[in-house]
Amino acid sequence: MSDGAMFMNQNLLWPVILIGLVLWAVFILKEWSQRKEQRFWVKLITAFLAIASLAIIVLKPSTWQKSTNGKGVVLTEGYRPTQLDSLKSIYKRIQTEAYSKGRTLSIVEDVDSLFVLGHGLAPFDFWQVKDEYVAFLGGEAVAGWTDISYKTEIPLGEVLSVNAKYSQPKEGHWAILTDNGGNPLDSVLLREAKGQRVTLKANPKASGQFVYHLLEKNDKGILSDEPLPVQIVERKPLKILMVNTFPTFETKYLKNFLTENGHEVLARTQLTKGKYKFEYFNGASNPIYGFTEEHLKDFDLLIIDTDSYTGLGSASKAAMEKVAKSNGLGIFVQPSESLFRLSVNHLPLRFNRDFITEISLGEPAQTLQKYPYNFQQDVPAQEILVDSLAVATSVPVEKGKMGTTVLQNTYQLVLDGKEELYARIWTQILDEIVREQHTVVEWKAVTQTPRLDEPFEFELRTSLNSFEVKTDEGAYIPLLQDGLVSNKWTGIAYPRKRGWNQLEVSKDTIAHYSYYVFDEDQRGYVTRSETLEANLREFGTQNNFSTSVSTSKKALRPISSVWFYGVLLLCLGWLWLEPKLFN
Repeated sequence: MSDGAMFMNQNLLWPVILIGLVLWAVFILKEWSQRKEQRFWVKLITAFLAIASLAIIVLKPSTWQKSTNGKGVVLTEGYRPTQLDSLKSIYKRIQTEAYSKGRTLSIVEDVDSLFVLGHGLAPFDFWQVKDEYVAFLGGEAVAGWTDISYKTEIPLGEVLSVNAKYSQPKEGHWAILTDNGGNPLDSVLLREAKGQRVTLKANPKASGQFVYHLLEKNDKGILSDEPLPVQIVERKPLKILMVNTFPTFETKYLKNFLTENGHEVLARTQLTKGKYKFEYFNGASNPIYGFTEEHLKDFDLLIIDTDSYTGLGSASKAAMEKVAKSNGLGIFVQPSESLFRLSVNHLPLRFNRDFITEISLGEPAQTLQKYPYNFQQDVPAQEILVDSLAVATSVPVEKGKMGTTVLQNTYQLVLDGKEELYARIWTQILDEIVREQHTVVEWKAVTQTPRLDEPFEFELRTSLNSFEVKTDEGAYIPLLQDGLVSNKWTGIAYPRKRGWNQLEVSKDTIAHYSYYVFDEDQRGYVTRSETLEANLREFGTQNNFSTSVSTSKKALRPISSVWFYGVLLLCLGWLWLEPKLFN
């Protein structure tokens, strides 16, 4: 079925017509002396047919027709042979091609629809089939570590927590977390199931770039070894001011926790009216009696109990709020029963009574006391989660934040030997409230599993106006600026070496970014699982072998030029022979 005709070389239509008319006019002038003879008109028509045939050959007339090239099969890693056999039994002599990452598919030139079998195409190769009709049939289920998630950069003193999913584990196998030297740090026994999630933890002891390992092991030895690259960075010491009306165990243990982590702490405890006890840790000095902008502007965090907060004079409260708004001071109000009854004029945090006085956190679960309240879900409020449970909240105060928690008597965890859980709770709470540490460049990896000679896409945000990004080998990377967010840029690097690689901003050697490039045999199951999910999102799923996602598509098909060559040869032959016959 056609849909009208047109010339493939439509742009040459008028030049060809003009040249053809000129040639015909020249022929007429040449033969004009024979105009009174009948043979003149025969040669005139013959010449017109020859010139017209030649013009049509140049213009290439074509018609829009439904393409019937047929269907093809692209075989990717993890395809099931039974799927291919089923397709071949339905579509005789169907074309097939094995897919290889980064290599151009030749089959797309010869077919009008494709069946993709297996785990699918790499996302950076989707462009090859963007104009084709694709039915994605999937492949074998992925068995192994299909998901490994953890923070690739953590401050020294924070717990490294690895959350991983193993698909189709076998009974008697172990998941083991080891350090850089192969020393086991944590382990979990796998059980036979469709899938199992495990959480493994470690306490890094030094800063630097390390490669931990997630092992699968049985009584015969190590079955798989997945590297876990992580950067342990030195925590920047914070300047913290703690203010209390009277000493409490909660304040004592929180103060000890902060000072042991190297933070500069100034603690003020009220003894009697107008008299205070001051304690200085890690370099803190200079007593503070009343709050002024000058006193507070250098602090990153203010920890103040409820009674001290409500007892602030108007000048002290105004100074505190101004420093929070302009300098980003974080304010944490230590809770008491009276805190949850304060009006919005006194505290920009809202609560609801839930009558629940206990909460379970950690693994194994530890029961902690809490105030019988929860947080109102106001738009500006941000819940702070520990083990997916809201234990604290914060609200923005322009550049700064103010927050509190519903937990009470958390120091009992330290007395019970649960220092790790205690540290995790307070680290997550205070990290959300403390003054934000601004950096010149913020980096983000878009490609989750970088590999050798494959595109590694990244994003960066910076206030710099003109800068360049280069690799640690000195190669410059072209950047694309976001049209809506002017300080956001994206780029693509092609790593040339395995292991740790680095990107640098040419104007600031401190603003570098390190990422780890994996071998082909590493993170294989994770990559297959991610590829499978990406293909399902891109193409959907098609489980019916007997129908195609597309029956046809329209394409320009040229009309055969053989007939026009035949007319041209006959006309030229007559024009050559005619003078000989009449002379």
